[in-house]
Amino acid sequence: MRDIMLILADGGMEQVLRGFLGRDQFHRSLGCGKFGFDPALDVIVAPTRDSGVYGSAHELLRPYERSHRRAVAMVDADWDGSPGADMIREHVSARLAVDWTEFAVIVIEPELEAWLMNENAHLARIFRCPENYRQILQQAGWWPADLPKPPRPKEALEYLRRRHKARAVNADFGKLAAAMSVGQCQDPAFNQLRDHLRAWFPEQQ
Repeated sequence: MRDIMLILADGGMEQVLRGFLGRDQFHRSLGCGKFGFDPALDVIVAPTRDSGVYGSAHELLRPYERSHRRAVAMVDADWDGSPGADMIREHVSARLAVDWTEFAVIVIEPELEAWLMNENAHLARIFRCPENYRQILQQAGWWPADLPKPPRPKEALEYLRRRHKARAVNADFGKLAAAMSVGQCQDPAFNQLRDHLRAWFPEQQ
């Protein structure tokens, strides 16, 4: 059996996970043991995005019960019609628990860009935006000086895209994730995923 099956809300999440988990020896930076990961075999993207993960993750994952030991459902908290992070987590968990013994529901608050929009030396290069992007976002009101990342990261990135011709397509998300240090991403949802992987795949002593 394969180690883990992931259902994701969109192509951006897919590229980010490919970036993080596709690096050589990535497990070492996570502090966990090695595990198998092949995006062609271990990832599906919900056809109706976040609402699809919320409403149908259990059904979409069911065909993989016999081929994979564990399941992960990943979804943004902020989308049209969202019932909120706590309700998403409870609802999806209750349904997955019927079929899976080991699973995780990762709800990113507010959305995926929270994993990427921080002070990162690679961001300006990969997104092709000004190197002083944090100062630009502070002056525009998108990034308060006392916060480690913008509270509305998707809108902050969209501002850079519109006003400063930043290039941030899904493939760029993957490139940035591949270049980032795991320590740079202190988002609670990312840390939750990391902690599940550490518990499922302990480091070899």
